[in-house]
Amino acid sequence: MKEVYRKCVFVSILIAMLIIIVSGILYVNDKLPDTIFVNSNETTDYNFSLPVSLEVKDENGINLSGKNSICSGKKGNFDGKYKLFGLIELKNTKVKVVDKKYVYPVGLPIGLYLKTQGVMIIDTGEIENKNGENVSPAKNKVKAGEYIIKFNDISVSNKAQLCYLINENKGKKIMLTVKSEKETRTVELKPQLAKKGEYMLGIWVRDDSQGIGTMTFVTEDNKYGALGHGISDIDTGKLLSSYNGTIYNANIWGIKKGEKGNPGGLCGSIIYNKDNEIGDIEKNNNCGIYGNFDKNLIKKYNIRKMEVAFHNEIKPGKAKVQFIMDSEPEEYEIEIVEINQNIKEKNMVIKITDKRLLNKTNGIVQGMSGSPIIQDGKVIGAVTHVMINDPKKGYGIFIENMMENI
Repeated sequence: MKEVYRKCVFVSILIAMLIIIVSGILYVNDKLPDTIFVNSNETTDYNFSLPVSLEVKDENGINLSGKNSICSGKKGNFDGKYKLFGLIELKNTKVKVVDKKYVYPVGLPIGLYLKTQGVMIIDTGEIENKNGENVSPAKNKVKAGEYIIKFNDISVSNKAQLCYLINENKGKKIMLTVKSEKETRTVELKPQLAKKGEYMLGIWVRDDSQGIGTMTFVTEDNKYGALGHGISDIDTGKLLSSYNGTIYNANIWGIKKGEKGNPGGLCGSIIYNKDNEIGDIEKNNNCGIYGNFDKNLIKKYNIRKMEVAFHNEIKPGKAKVQFIMDSEPEEYEIEIVEINQNIKEKNMVIKITDKRLLNKTNGIVQGMSGSPIIQDGKVIGAVTHVMINDPKKGYGIFIENMMENI
């Protein structure tokens, strides 16, 4: 009986050790970056904060010393492998050797006008028809987040045009072409004459989007990245499918301070005319908006060019956020609380510590998304979101993730 007991204890300990080892390996794997960037013709030191070494195999391009110093030569992409204690093979990684990059960190509030590809469906609903009956002609036929791009064979660009076509068609059956991320399909619907005398489909829709955000950076060839996150629909939460847009000067005349449960925001006005245009919008994706920018504003605000840092250079601790609140850029102290290397967005948890900014905003407010983050004299990312329950804290995105779209 004692022998059986001893065996059970031994097996239990062995299983516990295996669980700890496997969990440890999985934890280590998750913390190690899937991609490492290195400047060409430089030596870059890495501290993985773990007993991990990195092997990179290339006779001419990269050499690796025993202290995780990558000595890079020619530009290119190379394969690497992490090892725990120098023995246990972990995951593979990509090592990318590139030339140094420089951008102008901006921090200027801008007005946004994004034109969508068609008319976005928010939801379907009931219509009270001329007989007093509640009907839902579009129920289960179209979905929230889809875009109406054609009415019969006519391309649809905005809500006003769609309403006009519906009423011109009267009560005849129509074919709507709708587009989603996965497919484009055609559905048949019959407009209903509502009690108010208009023909309707029972679809809630929205077209163009406007708002205020912050310019993150401008390249030497006048390309820009802003916001650090895409423009999404307020109701569906889905990224707006756009084909172009415009950015404008924004007149910020006040700030609503953030509070717990209420993020606050920049209060301003935008004049949507040609004289007030400062750029265009060519892309809208999960890492921000992109296009061309009026470089004269870089000279106006005396913004200096700065080197771009890779995510493996970023460390927890002190950093700064740049924002143009009055007439020139100002840097405000923040703390990088946490770094998440292996995701595309929300790469950093940040905390506002500068009393000057806290007095003005009480933390991060809506409209500050895109404010550049700077550490050790390099641009490392941008502010993206505020934490609703603590406006002093928020998230940031790595600058390299934003620059992949330039």
